[in-house]
Amino acid sequence: MALGVLICLVLATGLAQAYELTIDAPTTLQRGMPLVINGTSNIPPGISVDVVLSKSGYTVEEIGRETVTLQANQEFSVVFDTFDLTKGVYKVEVLPISGYRYLGDSVTLRVIEIIDRTDELRFTAPLTQEMDGNLEIEGSIFGLKNSGVQIEVIGPGEEAVFGPDYISTKSDGTFVLSAPITDPGIYNVSFTDYKGYIGRVTVTVLEKPEPTTLPTTTVPTTLPVMSAFAQASRDDPAVFSVQTGSDKVRISTSSGIDWVMEYTDAAGAVQKVNVKGEMEGEEVLIDGTGGIITVTVYPYKYSASGEVTLFTQGATSVTAGVDEPAGTTGTGSSLTRSAPLPVIVIIVAVLVGVFLLFRRRR
Repeated sequence: MALGVLICLVLATGLAQAYELTIDAPTTLQRGMPLVINGTSNIPPGISVDVVLSKSGYTVEEIGRETVTLQANQEFSVVFDTFDLTKGVYKVEVLPISGYRYLGDSVTLRVIEIIDRTDELRFTAPLTQEMDGNLEIEGSIFGLKNSGVQIEVIGPGEEAVFGPDYISTKSDGTFVLSAPITDPGIYNVSFTDYKGYIGRVTVTVLEKPEPTTLPTTTVPTTLPVMSAFAQASRDDPAVFSVQTGSDKVRISTSSGIDWVMEYTDAAGAVQKVNVKGEMEGEEVLIDGTGGIITVTVYPYKYSASGEVTLFTQGATSVTAGVDEPAGTTGTGSSLTRSAPLPVIVIIVAVLVGVFLLFRRRR
């Protein structure tokens, strides 16, 4: 009977051998600092163990899990990122291994308190910057007056590009630093003071945009100005023929006399232009019709007369006189078809004189 019990104990020992496993972790840690878990075990190499980080509370919330394959040197290590954690109490635990049990001296669970000091840091530099050879770091540390703050910058590829070095803070706790950089990407800036780790800020550096090349535009050639001149009075207006093409045509008169300009538009309506005075010539911009436009110019005052010059820009020719081939837009001016007003005045004056003479004789 005793022999049977001994055999059972030996078999049980073979089925579930007892091994030692111990982990070590800090009891407190600043948020953002890496949580490093170191361990030792005499479990045979090649066996994998799961190390779990959880937050303690009313319920246990698993935060992260790392699987480690044990090596022949009996040592192992895992790292958890705490940047996204909130302050509070956490635990790290090595889960049981099927077919193995731990000796009583084993330590498979550690409790860690995460301390958060990020509210002491105020970062005022832009979180997105344009690549110009420097990473701008500005801000303030609450309560850190006339002292120093240690700054470390880790760039793309986890490469250290600055520090960790201390820079001074001013009387209000502010600090300013331009850290030289050579590449765009994500930069993690960590801050530490005499009390320990404060926090980390992530800055994104964008490639400087290439200057935009504006499309080459052809400067339009200035159209030549053509002109013609003629004598003009109220009784005898000056008439010009303007040969147009498909472009717009600018037509203007000389100054010195308050001129009136008339022309017939493409719809056949007579247009009168008289908005300037003696100091400026009249001007109008019309659509080219491909035909001849007749422009009539006369002085606004009956007592005025003189030489007027008609300028055109965009026309193919301008001449003094009427030149209307088939297809022209019309002669335009109704003034030349009406009876001259001064003749009527003379006739009325003669009739009034005869009437007065007749009454005197009576």
